[in-house]
Amino acid sequence: MADLETRMQELKAEIEAADPDARPGYEPVLARLIQEVTEAEMTVPAEIRDLHDELVNENIEAQFDNMPV
Repeated sequence: MADLETRMQELKAEIEAADPDARPGYEPVLARLIQEVTEAEMTVPAEIRDLHDELVNENIEAQFDNMPV
């Protein structure tokens, strides 16, 4: 269980340090980790859920950046 907590914090730090253009690519990785934590019946910290929400929003915004005007 402590391993999952460590992985969450390490991934959070990696995402926060990542290039802004690379951040959306972390969304599926973070989503899988959140699923693992949930399946282990652990609580996902709010900061991790918030980060996931940010990544989802960044993915959505990236789709609109490529739309012709």
